[in-house]
Amino acid sequence: MDKGYDSEEIHSITRDQLKAIAMIPLRLRKRKMIKGKYRRKMEREFNRKLYHNRNLVETMFSVLKRKYSEEIRAKEYWNQLKEVKFKLLVHNLDRYVKVILVVKMRISTEPQSPQLL
Repeated sequence: MDKGYDSEEIHSITRDQLKAIAMIPLRLRKRKMIKGKYRRKMEREFNRKLYHNRNLVETMFSVLKRKYSEEIRAKEYWNQLKEVKFKLLVHNLDRYVKVILVVKMRISTEPQSPQLL
């Protein structure tokens, strides 16, 4: 989430109802104190490195949507879940095969030492 979601209400729902911690950067306001129990707590606990990992997650979602479309054709919830898992499995297999091919290509293109008879 970004700074647009920085409100005491969102922080309290996340902590109390969802039992989670929202990594939302605080909006900086000149000459105003940070109000709210959870917003003050977030000021102390905010992990900038963890927050910037969000970019990796968003990139991954973008890749999946572009390669396998953002539509899910299944109607039933459990079938939708299976469809998403299948798309992830296919993506992981695709990545694995590409890595293996690159490794094999490197090995096969390296100059070989002359063999002694």
